Amino acid sequence: MKAINGSDASFERLAYGQLISTRLINDERGDDEVTKNKWYQRLLSLPAYYWVLIAQLFVILPHAFYLPLWLIGFGIITIGAQLPFIKARFKPKRLKRYYQAMQMLGFLLGLAGLSLTYGTSFGLDMGVAFLLLCLISKLWELYKRRDAYVVLNLSLFVIAGLFLLDQGLLTTIEAIFATLVVLLAFIALNDDGNTRGDGRLRTLGMLGVSALPLLIVLFLFFPRLPPLWSVQLSSNQATTGVSDSMSPGDFANLSQSTELAFRVEFDEFRPQQSELYWRGLVFSDFDGVTWRPNQRIQQLWQWQSNRQTPQWLEQSLATAADAVKLAPNQYEVILEPTQQQWLFGLDYPFTQEQGISLTSDFTLLNNKPVTEQLRYEVLRFTPIKIDPLLDEVSYEVNLTLPATGNTKTRALAKQLFAQAGSDPVRYMQAIQSWINKDEFRYTLSPPRLSDNRIDSFLFETQAGFCEHYSSSFTFMMRAAGIPARVVAGYQGGELSRGGTVWEVRQMDAHAWSEVWLEGQGWVRVDPTAFVAPERVEQGMDALTQARGASMFGDGARAQISYQQYQMLQTLRRLSDQASYYWQREVVGYDQDKQAGSLLKWFNIRSITEQIAWLAASAIAVMGLIVVLIWYRRRKLWHPLDRPFMKLSKRLAKRDKALARADNEGQLAWLERLESNEAIKLNKQHLGEIKSYYRQLRYGCLSATDSSSDEYQQLFKQLKYSIRQLLK
Repeated sequence: MKAINGSDASFERLAYGQLISTRLINDERGDDEVTKNKWYQRLLSLPAYYWVLIAQLFVILPHAFYLPLWLIGFGIITIGAQLPFIKARFKPKRLKRYYQAMQMLGFLLGLAGLSLTYGTSFGLDMGVAFLLLCLISKLWELYKRRDAYVVLNLSLFVIAGLFLLDQGLLTTIEAIFATLVVLLAFIALNDDGNTRGDGRLRTLGMLGVSALPLLIVLFLFFPRLPPLWSVQLSSNQATTGVSDSMSPGDFANLSQSTELAFRVEFDEFRPQQSELYWRGLVFSDFDGVTWRPNQRIQQLWQWQSNRQTPQWLEQSLATAADAVKLAPNQYEVILEPTQQQWLFGLDYPFTQEQGISLTSDFTLLNNKPVTEQLRYEVLRFTPIKIDPLLDEVSYEVNLTLPATGNTKTRALAKQLFAQAGSDPVRYMQAIQSWINKDEFRYTLSPPRLSDNRIDSFLFETQAGFCEHYSSSFTFMMRAAGIPARVVAGYQGGELSRGGTVWEVRQMDAHAWSEVWLEGQGWVRVDPTAFVAPERVEQGMDALTQARGASMFGDGARAQISYQQYQMLQTLRRLSDQASYYWQREVVGYDQDKQAGSLLKWFNIRSITEQIAWLAASAIAVMGLIVVLIWYRRRKLWHPLDRPFMKLSKRLAKRDKALARADNEGQLAWLERLESNEAIKLNKQHLGEIKSYYRQLRYGCLSATDSSSDEYQQLFKQLKYSIRQLLK
C-alpha cells in the first residue's frame, strides 16, 4: 500500500484498479456481507480520484445561477471525460495527446465565449467565470496526485468567488457544503489506502469543529475595512421588479409572485396601508401601446454634488414646510438586487444619501445598477405640492397622445368632460361613476386586448388590473385636455413574521395615475380603487385571500394556481425571514455595527484594543485546540499498569536499559529484570508482583468488579510489593 500511496504516475488508473479490486473483494465476501454496508459507507469508501471529481460537481453547479450555462455544461462534460473507465479506453501516450488538445481548444473557445457573453466590460461575474474556466481546463490534465492537489486548492478559490456574486443565505449554505466535499476529497487523497473509508467523516468533523471557534473569533474581532475599490456586475441578468416601460400584461406575473422586492424599517410611525405608495418610475410618453419615461423633461439633483436646492424642489418643499413644519417621516429601505438604477420611496421621497439622485418627478436614482442588496435612508414629505407651476414643455409632454386610435375612448372623454362642466375634479368623478355602472372587474388573468388597447379594455373586456385602469384613466384625462401621467412602483406590503420590519413583495407591484390640477400641482389618483378599493386599503395579499381562486381565472386551473400561490407564499415568507436575519446580523456586520457591538459586549473603544482582543482570543482558541488534540491522542493506561510506569521511571534513573520498552509487555519486562543478574532486585518480590498481576489482569479476578474488596486488597498488595522492590 505504500507503493500505491507513493506513486504519482498514473493516479486515475490506480483509482480505477482500486475500485475494481474492491468490487472483487465484495464478490468474494458474498451478497449478505456486502449488503450490510449502507450506501453512504460505499460512497465514503470510493478512491480519492473519484472524490476529486465529485467535489468538482459541487464546486461548479452552484455557479449556474450567476454564470453562463454553456460554461457550466462544459464543466460537467469535462468531469465526465475524466472518469477512469473512459480514460482506460486510450493508450497513455494518445490519452495525453488527445486531452492536451481538448484542454487548449476548450480554453480558447471558453475565452471566446466569455468575450461574446460579457463584451468588453470586465466585471466581477466575468472574473469569476474566467477563474472557473481555468479550473475546468486544469481538469483535462488530471493524471498525478500533484494535479489533484492543484485542482482542489483552485476549487476553494472558485467557491470563494461565489461570495463576490451573492452573499445570501442559500449561497452561503451551498458554499459551505461544497467546501466540506472538497475537504473530504483532501482527506481521501491523504487516506487513499483506506478501501473501507473508515474514519473519513470523523476527520472531517474534527476539522470543522476545530475551525468553528476560530471562525467566530475572526468574525467578531477582525477589523472591518471599507472597500478599496468597487466593481459592478457586467452581465445582463434577468431583472426582478418594475420594468422601465409599461403596457397591459407587464404586471401579471409580478402580481402572482411572492418574491421579496424590499424591506422597510420605520424610525417612528408607519403610515396607513392606503398611504403606502412606493414611488418608482414616472411614465409620460405613450405610443398607443406602451408607456415610457420622458428623459427630456427630467432634471437631476444630488445633495453631495450640488448643495444648492433647485427651484422645482424649493417650491415643493416650501409647501411641505407650511403644512408639516419640515418634520418628515424617516425610514430605511433594504432593496433586493434589481440590476436597475431606480429606487423606491414613499410619496414623496427625499434623500441626502451619497450616490443617489432625485429627479424633478421625484424618482430616486442610484448612480449605478443595484447588483447587490442596497440600504438607503429616505425622508417622506406629505402633504406636498409637486410642480404647482408646470412649465410649458412638461405641460405639452403630459398632454400628448397618439394622433390616431382609440376613437371610442376619445369620444367618451369629450362627452363626460362636457357633462362635468369642464371641471377636472367633477370629470374624474364622472369617470369613476361610469366605471362603476358597468361590469368592470379586477383580475390577475385578464383577456387579451386588440390593437386599440384602451378601447378594447373599456368597451369589450372590462377586466384587468392596475396597469389597465391607470393607463385608461390617464388616456381619458389627456383626451380631455388635462395633463396626466402614470406612476409605477409598489403599493402596500405587510409586516414580517417577526413584526418589526415591513416587507414589500413583487405581488405588491402597482401602477397609478397623477393628474395636474391648477393651484394643486400633481395629484395622485388610483383608478384601481374604483373597482377594487380593498387592493389599496388592505393590500394585495388580503385581496387575494378574500377573492380566492377567482383572482386567477376560472375552472380547475385557477384553483390549482391559487393553491400553489398559498403554498409558495408560506415557504417564501419563511425563507425571506431567515434571509433577512442573515443579511442584517451577518452580512450587515459592517464597520459601524462591529464597533457598536464590541463596545457593548467587550467595552472595546479603539482599534488597538480590538486587535489585542483578536490576538488573545485567537491564541486562546488555538491553544485550546492543541490541548484537546493532545488529550484525545494521549496514551491511556490500565490502572494496573500505572504502578509499573512509576517503577520503570525509577529504574531508568539507574540504567536506561532497565526501562520498559514501548512494545514490551509487563510480564515480559519483569522476566527480563528477573533474568538480569547485574541488578540487585529482590527476586521474591518480583515473583509476587508477577503472580499478583496475572491474577488481576488475566486470572479469575480479571472478570471481577475492580471496586470489589477482594480485587482492591490484591491490588494494594501488588503496589506494596512494587514499593518494596525499590528499597
